[in-house]
Amino acid sequence: MRTLITGGKSAQALKLLKAFSGDQVILGDYGDMPSFVSVQYQLMDLGPRNDDTIAHNLLNACLDQEADRLLPIYSFELEAVIRSSVLFEEFNIHILLPDSASFPIYFEAAPGDKKNWAVFDKGLLVYSTLLDTDLLKRGEELQLNGAYYITADEDGINPALFMIS
Repeated sequence: MRTLITGGKSAQALKLLKAFSGDQVILGDYGDMPSFVSVQYQLMDLGPRNDDTIAHNLLNACLDQEADRLLPIYSFELEAVIRSSVLFEEFNIHILLPDSASFPIYFEAAPGDKKNWAVFDKGLLVYSTLLDTDLLKRGEELQLNGAYYITADEDGINPALFMIS
């Protein structure tokens, strides 16, 4: 599977590589990208940032790179991609974000700390820094999709979207 993760120049994107060790990963970012070749991933220039065409540019990048999945992590990308999710689906590109109905809940949630995180794909836990069976259950129950910071309190596990500003 080929997965495009945005924010490719950030430490957060590099952290997410752990969750996709079995994939061919493309780390994309806006502006100049360094020339670096790795067995684990490739870097891709997404061009200049243009908020009016973010979803279109990401769709084109996925098609050009033959990516099966997209994980946008910049906060400015998320709403545009959610609004265009049907278009991505028409091209068989799976977006690792919550559905449009539950998106605001996780977008507005502020993570308590950013130490613990997890990646879910349609409710299935793909990777987690926590070893917690409640996390498995909660992910299935909420049908989580995407990368989340995970905090726990007396009420249980609380996911907030993994994103960068």
